[in-house]
Amino acid sequence: MYSPLLELCPRLGRALRPLPLVEGPTAVEPLARLSARLGRGALWIKRDDRTSPEYGGNKPRKLAWLLAQALARGRRSLVTAGAIGSHHAVATSLFGRRAGLRVCALLTPQPVSPGVQENLVSHVALGTEVRLVQGTADLPTALARELVRKALGGERPMLVLPGGSSPLGTLGFVEAGLELAEQVRAGACPRPGAVVVALGSGGTAAGLALGLALAGLDVPIVGVRVVPRSWLPPVLPRLLAQAAAALLARHGLPSALRAAMRLRLELDDSQLGPGYGHATTAALAAIERLQEDERVELEPTYTGKAAAAFLARAAHAGPHDGPLLLWHTFSSTPGPGRHAEPATHLRLPSGFHRFFGPVPAARNDPA
Repeated sequence: MYSPLLELCPRLGRALRPLPLVEGPTAVEPLARLSARLGRGALWIKRDDRTSPEYGGNKPRKLAWLLAQALARGRRSLVTAGAIGSHHAVATSLFGRRAGLRVCALLTPQPVSPGVQENLVSHVALGTEVRLVQGTADLPTALARELVRKALGGERPMLVLPGGSSPLGTLGFVEAGLELAEQVRAGACPRPGAVVVALGSGGTAAGLALGLALAGLDVPIVGVRVVPRSWLPPVLPRLLAQAAAALLARHGLPSALRAAMRLRLELDDSQLGPGYGHATTAALAAIERLQEDERVELEPTYTGKAAAAFLARAAHAGPHDGPLLLWHTFSSTPGPGRHAEPATHLRLPSGFHRFFGPVPAARNDPA
């Protein structure tokens, strides 16, 4: 299995090897039509929408490590959380159940859209145990109760944090940063002036920043905020990177601690709009532009907002700013809810039925 991180830190591989969920390296491709339209050379995209033919996006990279740990520790079930349209919850259920683990997802309301409904219905096909929690503030208590309930039932549960953004899950994107550095050195793409990526739970941006620092590639990661600061304080991505570095140091890679001291990680708060899950005019315009020019499918909750920041940065870049790279985190393979029968949602617990009334025409798929 291709793993630049295990090549760099072989002792880690003797303790834990990630499951082979990711078909890497994912491609880096020029956005030639978009560059020509903007009159801006060297716009690129990293196709992490194709990490897995089963269900791509950024989650398989994290879950490869998290599920390996669950199996190594003899766990029988997973408990995770997210919004009702969570891409992470769908991916955890799909890959978790294929690894032989039962999956419970605690889900909170968000603005409803066809994409949100699609991901909710996916849980019917996947057999996820879903529970509705009324607000994000209630999640810590609800998760604790669910873990206790399952432990008392003999399920030996493991908590998977929202977005898979624990120190271990973040290793999936440390590896991704090393992967990109190898591609730059091999000439597959130029050295970016910046890498732009959606910032939700923080692990993707944190891991990329640490991976590039480990590789000696001095490139800033620009995390485009899609959640309010109360959900993700600005210090948290750096703390995640430092915790991941400490984990690597414990497995024989002390250089990770030095790399964590020179992270190039910037947060862009310009695209959040009214809040999580709310489409913005800029995001919808970016989705249309990438689809029209490059046939790249985005969604408004995460990747549309990242693309809006990417386009804004490209429009204002100077001649010495260098190429820009957009890290694509939305799965190009739809979940099983895409082709579900119209009444499938009635098989969800009754509390979820209210999310299946009429919704706006614009897609608001989660990532």
